[in-house]
Amino acid sequence: MTRQYYQRGRLVEAEEISGVVAVKVESQAPGGAGIGAELGSSATDAMREAGVDEETSDAFARANWLLVRPTPQTREAFTAGEEIPGTEATGTIVRRPNGRIGIATDALTVRLDPALSEEEAERELETARLTVLNKLGFAKNLYEVRAPAGRDSLMASVELHDNRRFVFAEPSFVEHVPARFRPTGIRYSEQWQWRNAGTGGGVADADVHVETAWDRTFGKGIRVAVIDNGFDAGHPDLVAGLDPLTGFFTDGPHGTDFTQSVSDMPDSDHGTFCAGMVGARHDNGAGGTGAAPECVLMLLACLGDQVGTQTTLARAVGYAADPSTEVPGADSGGGADILVSSLGPNGADWDLTSTLDLALEFAATKGRQGRGLPVFWAASNGRNVDILKDEVVSHADVIAVVRSNNQDREDHAARGPEVELIAPGVDVLSTTSGGGYGVSTGTSFAAPCAAGCAALALAVNRDLTRDQLREVMHGSADKIGGPDVRYDAAGHNDDYGFGRVNASKAVELADGMTR
Repeated sequence: MTRQYYQRGRLVEAEEISGVVAVKVESQAPGGAGIGAELGSSATDAMREAGVDEETSDAFARANWLLVRPTPQTREAFTAGEEIPGTEATGTIVRRPNGRIGIATDALTVRLDPALSEEEAERELETARLTVLNKLGFAKNLYEVRAPAGRDSLMASVELHDNRRFVFAEPSFVEHVPARFRPTGIRYSEQWQWRNAGTGGGVADADVHVETAWDRTFGKGIRVAVIDNGFDAGHPDLVAGLDPLTGFFTDGPHGTDFTQSVSDMPDSDHGTFCAGMVGARHDNGAGGTGAAPECVLMLLACLGDQVGTQTTLARAVGYAADPSTEVPGADSGGGADILVSSLGPNGADWDLTSTLDLALEFAATKGRQGRGLPVFWAASNGRNVDILKDEVVSHADVIAVVRSNNQDREDHAARGPEVELIAPGVDVLSTTSGGGYGVSTGTSFAAPCAAGCAALALAVNRDLTRDQLREVMHGSADKIGGPDVRYDAAGHNDDYGFGRVNASKAVELADGMTR
């Protein structure tokens, strides 16, 4: 069955997986224990026939989403939009044009004409019978809402499209947003990304040349926001650098809640590794260091089980740029100086919602008190992946980073005109959950490596705008890859971007820019 909805002004057609319903059971009943059979029979075979991969199905299950062939009672309640006892939400499963699976519930994001006052906008929402879940603070008249009873977000999107008071109305798909890494399980005794002496099959100096940058600065006072699924906030190499603005987003009974806290922070080995690449402490007797070991770490956990909506991701971006978007009364100018995230599907297309688009634009224009917030994002892993098919990482306000190995060669990552930088991301050593250290591989770790080096450059010239820092990172990068790699007249290569990050040159170039 074909379903329609609007996204970024375009009419989109998606295939509904027939005969299957998604039901999120209450959190106190993990995996649907005691309730699954009452809702319907397993739809594993139907999902497999529809080509849904096991990783995605498993991720939904971990997030308490049951994919079932509904009983007549469940189907009747689902169709009528009635509450089903023991559940938190229901949804339709659709395959979008890029092949990715999404669950369409009754939640959507809408933006009304910015010329309307808040009171006028809320009257329009009431007239349209939309229930407000959250007012989003990074754009005027932007709301997360529920559709009227008996309507899902797809229907509401189409019905609201011709209402001139609405700029857009888009479904908030629940989707699988994994982390961009591929662990290797091999441990190195040194962090070659900071100093490559040519051992272990590497090439001497195939690193980011950070030691000479440390002669000038360790990034003190620069606040780096790391957005990931979770963090070991008590790790001995991270805890001393934590920002009080650290927090996390969790699913609540009335939508997603934000908690400005460390004590209940969800944990993730992936996020912990990324945070360590940016700002693991130095000279503390622990087992490693980050690129900017005296920066301030603003750790933001969202999509803790790798399942959620781009609206939650957008809220994290907005909060990083301006904490008052989530915490009323917070200092609007007290956001991050640099943002980095390594979330996203590998080797697959990823479409961008208008809400995340607005959040990225907000960060780029309003962040750092108008200087703009530089946003680094890990591109997809995978050989010959077209970066332009990932609308998030190829966004104009995002600095896309791919990974290099210890021989200064690119290593199986997305390629294309929007690749901007390459940085070490193969068998690199960083912090792991449980207070440990380990070696892993992925663009996930190249992005925070680059962001940490950018923090060093910003530390010597804090007046740099976002565009100036971007120029610094491009202009200071080393043209690597060997004689067979060609860079164009602008200094760009589709596999290597503008080159491998060089922290020493970046600090020098930033320091020499007009203040």
